Amino acid sequence: MTTKQLLAHLLSAPPFIPELHTDDCDDTSCVRCRTLTPANLYEVDTWLDNAGVFTKQFWEQDDGELVITGLRIGHDENRIVAKFGNTIVRHQNGSHTIRPTEHPTGELTAAQWNARYPVGTPVTAYPGVRGENPLTTTTRSKAWTLSGHTPVVLVDGHSGGIALTHVDPAPKAVAS
Repeated sequence: MTTKQLLAHLLSAPPFIPELHTDDCDDTSCVRCRTLTPANLYEVDTWLDNAGVFTKQFWEQDDGELVITGLRIGHDENRIVAKFGNTIVRHQNGSHTIRPTEHPTGELTAAQWNARYPVGTPVTAYPGVRGENPLTTTTRSKAWTLSGHTPVVLVDGHSGGIALTHVDPAPKAVAS
């Protein structure tokens, strides 16, 4: 192989990530692991795309509604499905495996939220940046899945849906 061919090959190859995954990693700091959630779906998709891996949203029925529940990774007989809440592990050989998340995010789907919290549940909502300008209010709708991937709910005092990642039930809210 000539120097020019070698250089062309190196420039066209998928990026090499030298850090190795270890079996005793924690999901939050390992550079080869990503916990898949509705909030980071596109970030994880981009991470895999940049590694040259084919991904596609995985859709299922959830309480009668067709919603994204994860990512299909790879194609043909080598594909795997990572559901929200699973950890995707990228191995040195470029393969991927899925495992239950060691540190769950606590994110709920719209159906899970509705089963736990009825309309009228007292909440603290953050319409903008989470942690800034909290709104102490109550829910005024059931949660639903916006654009097939982001669970949201309406609250009193705000005109649009707020992502469930930005809504905290009041400590005394009774969960079913």
